[in-house]
Amino acid sequence: MRQIIAVAAVVLAGLLLAAPVVGQVEGEKPVEKWVDATGRAAGTDDKAKDEAIAQALRTAVEEGCGVFLTAQSKTEDYKVVYDKVLANAVGYVREHKVVNVTVVEGVTVAKVRVLVSTRKFEEDWASIAHTLQQENNPRVIVAIVESTFQSTSGPAFEVKESGVIQGKIEDFFLSKGITLMDRATAASVSKRDVLLAAIKDDVNELASLGARFSADVVVTGQATAKYGKELEIAGQILYQYTATLNVRVVQTDSARVLASKSFGPVTVNVLQRGGGEDKALEKLGNDCASQLLTAVVEAWRKRANVSRTVQVSISGMDFETWKVFKEEAQTIRGIQAVRLREITESLANIDVEYRYSNETLADRLTELKKVKLAILEITANRVKMKVQKSDQATQPG
Repeated sequence: MRQIIAVAAVVLAGLLLAAPVVGQVEGEKPVEKWVDATGRAAGTDDKAKDEAIAQALRTAVEEGCGVFLTAQSKTEDYKVVYDKVLANAVGYVREHKVVNVTVVEGVTVAKVRVLVSTRKFEEDWASIAHTLQQENNPRVIVAIVESTFQSTSGPAFEVKESGVIQGKIEDFFLSKGITLMDRATAASVSKRDVLLAAIKDDVNELASLGARFSADVVVTGQATAKYGKELEIAGQILYQYTATLNVRVVQTDSARVLASKSFGPVTVNVLQRGGGEDKALEKLGNDCASQLLTAVVEAWRKRANVSRTVQVSISGMDFETWKVFKEEAQTIRGIQAVRLREITESLANIDVEYRYSNETLADRLTELKKVKLAILEITANRVKMKVQKSDQATQPG
């Protein structure tokens, strides 16, 4: 049985957009604030230092935007937006100065002075909430295949419906208000089929299978974990493993790649040879889950706020009718381009570059005066319509 996957953010979006935002006065300079923050990370090497500084920057952003966050925390599903915004914490840092770095009992401590842009933080918060609402709660399926090996060459990617990194990503999505579908089967396609398509990296097949799951988006990827080298630290032998992940976000009804991201390598050291691959994948999953969700939301935001390509299929349309349709459709506010892909047996396939939602586009097209159209189907990226004959067209009352 197919399950609908939805991002629970509609109420939150309305509350956030209705809430007053501090400092957003027309013509006013961006609000900036200096914050002192401390970050800690296990270890004493340069990597630990970088992690401690990164933690300090996130802490500074949280503190610098504290008044705004306190107000928003009272709203429903606050955490849904919180982690998506904070995943890009460094994006709100205008400038930072490392005051000092010390090591205490194997832990690196970094004290940092940070200039935080509170205006950008607040604007991004509202933008993400608005995007989730505007995209009509997109439905998602996650399919990540893994390859683990102990040498420089290894086996093909394995199909595991409960792989380590997929589990971490799905768990994170669940924790942020996304209800995931059954990991086993749907009415006409199984999750295994989607994973096999992920191995082949076949975008068109992934889109087709995702659509049969009633998903709007497929998050698909290939993760690799392998043995790196042997290390000796303070007389102790450690075995190093690294993991990487390549991900694509595919729109199911158009096979359009919305985002393509690479994560890693991340490294873990273990005391015994073997088993470190899963630990590396687990760490990678924890590290990349929030960034991956942010990438998905950003892809939706760009499509919603810049322009989107909507595939419009109109049956009963010949070339003469197409020319009339194009001339009138180009006058609709928000349409940036109307391009004919083909007309085959009176079926016209048209790409429309449009700034607003598909429902709005469908409404506007049915309001055309010279070519009367009726809606047959609407999806996230496609609108199917038909030309109404004059005796079928709705007459003014």
